[in-house]
Amino acid sequence: MTMNMNLIKRGSEGELQLIGYIDAGNAADVEKILVDLVSKFDTLILDMGKLEYVSSAGLRAFKHAFMDMRAKHGILAAKNVTKSVMEVLEITGFTRLFKFM
Repeated sequence: MTMNMNLIKRGSEGELQLIGYIDAGNAADVEKILVDLVSKFDTLILDMGKLEYVSSAGLRAFKHAFMDMRAKHGILAAKNVTKSVMEVLEITGFTRLFKFM
């Protein structure tokens, strides 16, 4: 499956648009990018408006980003979450990781 990302920088805030699918084949790459962005921004917003699917490996990437952001007292936020991805976040309890915009 394919995954594309676009980053918008606004000073200490970064917004990452996630496009496509996060699955076992690309979740490690997504996680590396998230960890890097968490180190650069105080607030990281994940725009999930074009994220069609997230697997358990993708959820693990979100969890690591949340833990790293929390350790530095930053904010991990999500916006435009699609219905299918929101259902996964709700079922797994991952809604507590994000501030929703």
